[in-house]
Amino acid sequence: HYQITARTEGQPDASQAIDIASDQVAVVNLQIGTLKEIGHTQVSARGGAAGAPVSQNAITRTTIAALPTNNSLNSVVQTVPGIVKFSYNEPVAHGFHGVTYEIDGAPFPLATSSNFSEILDPKNLDSVEIFTGAFPAEYGGARQGAVVNILTNRPSDVAGSQGYVTVGGGNYGQFVGTLNQAFTLGATHIFFNSNAQRTTRGIDAPTFSAIHDDANLTDQFLRIVAPIGARSTLAADFSNQFAQFQIPINTDPNNPNDPVVSIPGTDDVQKEYDRFVTLNFTRTSADGNGVVQFIPWYRYTRVAYDGDLPADVLGTSPDPVTGQPTPNVGLREDRSANYVGLRVSDFRATVHHAIKFGIDVSRENFTSNQTFAQLGMPNVSTNVTQAGSLIGIYAQDKWSPSRTLTVNYGLRYDHSTGFTSGNQLSPRVGINIAPDSKNVIHFYFGRFYAAPALEDVRQSCVILNGCPTVPVYDLKPESDSYAEMGVAHDFNSRMTGYFNIFRRVGWNVLDTTQLLNTPIFAVFNNSQGRVEGAELRLQDSMLNGDSWFYSSTYSHAEAAGVSGSTFLFPPSALGGGFAPEDHDQLFEVNTAYTHRFGTSKNWFATLQGEYGTGYPVLFQNGPARLPNHTILDLSLGKDPGKGKDRSLGFDLDIQNLLNHQYVIKMANGFNTTQISSGLNVLFRLTAPL
Repeated sequence: HYQITARTEGQPDASQAIDIASDQVAVVNLQIGTLKEIGHTQVSARGGAAGAPVSQNAITRTTIAALPTNNSLNSVVQTVPGIVKFSYNEPVAHGFHGVTYEIDGAPFPLATSSNFSEILDPKNLDSVEIFTGAFPAEYGGARQGAVVNILTNRPSDVAGSQGYVTVGGGNYGQFVGTLNQAFTLGATHIFFNSNAQRTTRGIDAPTFSAIHDDANLTDQFLRIVAPIGARSTLAADFSNQFAQFQIPINTDPNNPNDPVVSIPGTDDVQKEYDRFVTLNFTRTSADGNGVVQFIPWYRYTRVAYDGDLPADVLGTSPDPVTGQPTPNVGLREDRSANYVGLRVSDFRATVHHAIKFGIDVSRENFTSNQTFAQLGMPNVSTNVTQAGSLIGIYAQDKWSPSRTLTVNYGLRYDHSTGFTSGNQLSPRVGINIAPDSKNVIHFYFGRFYAAPALEDVRQSCVILNGCPTVPVYDLKPESDSYAEMGVAHDFNSRMTGYFNIFRRVGWNVLDTTQLLNTPIFAVFNNSQGRVEGAELRLQDSMLNGDSWFYSSTYSHAEAAGVSGSTFLFPPSALGGGFAPEDHDQLFEVNTAYTHRFGTSKNWFATLQGEYGTGYPVLFQNGPARLPNHTILDLSLGKDPGKGKDRSLGFDLDIQNLLNHQYVIKMANGFNTTQISSGLNVLFRLTAPL
């Protein structure tokens, strides 16, 4: 969803809202002069079968700015149907772990499964496009519960020089400071964002009142967009981030929610380092209907878990057989990955076709160091290095022979190497039928391939449990079949909605479990997985400036046959069949209403609500569920001034307005106990520069 604005000297701005999906071509007529009125007409129509498909949503900067949860990209992503909040605010999409991120056209691989920090500050983004299904062939090669396509800044976002500084604070020892600056050097546009945050409530804790839970984060982001001739541009993104999190503990042996006990003063800390660089050369054809892109990119990421080994081993956990307290195992782990990659694509639009070809190649070098500590025994260390590669080649077409029919079809080939290797040819086809001007009926089927992360999954079992060194049950690539069908409806020119049902079946499904008694997640395979469900999305942008959305999802995710990771035994060793996944949430609702007021509609008030059923108590074992929860959030604020308007802006964000804390997950040998935050108040003041 975009707001198109035309500006010319001596005339008022002309604006028009438009919904357009990736790789669509649209013609927009804007009136920037005075026209003579010759009659009245009223038109109510949608974009036909070629419009935005079911299971695709776009969230704009304006919407993000008014959300009470806009300090978290994950929370913004979780507002669309099909995505729910799991451990440590991880988005889980359609019952599967793994969200694929794209930033300004470049892939953003997630090297480890244990990052608490988020990749970008959502308040600095232009828009976020989220696919939960109907994935085009250009996306693939990694775990793909959803695809989040991020556009950070565009030259059209600002005219001339513009900047803001934001300072704020709140309970839980919160402090935030942000600098945003945009300016031009000739025809070159430069955007710079710098952000610093700290809090005493960093991640979800095993106690209602968190102990040892401080966190801080700093990040810097620079984007440069420069024209090269009349039809080419070169864009460069540079990002740097550092975050550290104290690991919260439970010191009460009688805590009914957490059987894992640490001694007071235990000081485990996780430090996260991340940086990436992308260059995006884009050339448009002379007729404006073709685009070629050449995107080299680099990423470095490191996650260092600094365990307090002498204190860790004095803590206890129940023995899985006897239930008696046994000493914990201490862990220090340092994992890093260097990536280098190249993306090349060629897009061409004609009257009836939108054709795209592309190739993605990348190389990863992974290093991991682990030290295990056991009470009364010498520490044991292990070092692992591994290189891996990923190649993806695709061709796709959006064929629209008429206004009533559009067929999206494509073919993708993926090949990966690492601890294990694999490949797959993945066909994908989607059909949109528009029987009238207000409805589109949608069908989709696709095959997906996901290469496993480069993680040494066997060492902890070999060292701690005496597992044999062979056979090696390395992680296997995941292979999925996904189908959906739904209907999209335009209630009027501003209110739209869709209903969708989906089913996904996977083999060697990549899942996560905790490593020892830490919040670090280790990846493993389920030999089989399946999920089915239904989702509903309604949204409206009203003439008075107000807007609202409603997202709900019903789904049921199951898995069978645990293998790989710290389990390290074949699926045949397990009895029984499918059981609910630990991240299986049966029903979820996320909704919000934003009221805009004031002369320029620059004041806002947003009320947001979230309801969810409880996750399973045990790990793939039994029907017991944790209690349901309902959360209300509130945001009140004013947009800062632009141009000659130098007025201050502010926002007061109140999360969990009713102070309802609930148990997200219960420690069961595969998950840590996590309890949601209580009432969270953050006030920010923004001044134009």
